[in-house]
Amino acid sequence: RNLSGKFRVGTNPPSLEDSVVSGRGGDKERLRKTTIFQSNEALFEAVEHQELDLVQLLLSQYSLEELDLNTPNSEGLLPLDIAIMTNNVPMAKLLLRAGAKESPHFVSLEGRAMHLATLVQEADQRVSELQAQVRNEGPSEREGCDQERQLKAWEWRLRLFRRMQTGFEHANPPDAPSVVHLSVSSSTSLLVDFHEPLCVNSAVVTKYKVSWSSAPSFSPLLGEMIVDDTLLQCNITGLSTGSYYYVQVSAYNMKGWGPPKVSTPSCAVPSSWRDVDSQVPRQRGQKEALDQLLGQIKEAHRNCVCHEQCKAPTQGRKHSVSKSLRHLFQPNSKFVKSLKRGLYLTSIFYRDDNVLVTPEDQIPIVEVEDSYSSTLMQDFLWFTKVSFLWDEISWLQQCLSPSQSSCSCTLQTRLKMLQAVS
Repeated sequence: RNLSGKFRVGTNPPSLEDSVVSGRGGDKERLRKTTIFQSNEALFEAVEHQELDLVQLLLSQYSLEELDLNTPNSEGLLPLDIAIMTNNVPMAKLLLRAGAKESPHFVSLEGRAMHLATLVQEADQRVSELQAQVRNEGPSEREGCDQERQLKAWEWRLRLFRRMQTGFEHANPPDAPSVVHLSVSSSTSLLVDFHEPLCVNSAVVTKYKVSWSSAPSFSPLLGEMIVDDTLLQCNITGLSTGSYYYVQVSAYNMKGWGPPKVSTPSCAVPSSWRDVDSQVPRQRGQKEALDQLLGQIKEAHRNCVCHEQCKAPTQGRKHSVSKSLRHLFQPNSKFVKSLKRGLYLTSIFYRDDNVLVTPEDQIPIVEVEDSYSSTLMQDFLWFTKVSFLWDEISWLQQCLSPSQSSCSCTLQTRLKMLQAVS
């Protein structure tokens, strides 16, 4: 089982593994007495044998410097390289969170392919040499001999290299990130959040590239940033306040960069609330403009026939309101006691935890209509606008007199709404 021990006689990795196993039960001191070289050997062995729990324990007990996490071994490989090329996703993500990097020797796809081919060829040659030595020995000499142990170890290593080679050949660049969200973080910076690609094409994504430009075509680029951490987030700083910036993100695996994904929204402007303190509010003067429009509409309807009968004094409003409130406490009120299918209007009066109810312990509900049309949502949106004109209900009722609304179901429904309010 101890592959490193079979390759490197004298390092005594089994004692480290025993210490790690006992460390699982709490014997941390015994684990810390092992050498840095042994811990690095044990880490490679655990990754090669897909011992996820053992790798977690080593990462928790040793620092990155003690483990030499980003120092290539004699074969030019890093622990993350082995996890990626064997497509061990949980192991690769664990190593990435710990700060593991890919080997700097793999500067191109051709260089990685050639390196793997060399490892396979050397392992295959070593297996052939050991097989020849074992065959030349007698049965009694084979039992417990060093060549037999080395042969089994190199055969296992040859299978590992071939599995890594197959994983590299079958992999493809990843898809674009599934989600890229852009938001403003300050007057000179933008925050980019993104999610992993839905399809990584048989290779773990190890980093992302965030690019930004002042043009939607991303030509020319104003800058780009490589994101190695697993937070799936970056902050673009040093931007000009008030300028538009377009952002895109692409993912990378051992086969290269995938297509970019444009952010949502596609652009943003670095800004801050402090920058607009001295500026005129956008809604300034809008209420006055609406009041002026309403006055013009009233003036146009002043001589309309529908308003000739509306000459009631304003003093009667308080009396009618107080009278309607007294109806809450009268048994012959018009409030609905049981609800059926239809359109209703309710009004809730409350103070703190107290709510005003009818003698039947119900909130006041008035029936508007026993049915409703398919344009109910449009009627509801219209009614929300009416809620800003409670003082003009009588005037609106005159505008929607029964004679005018007889030819429209929509106008009839809206008139009944106004009648329920009054």
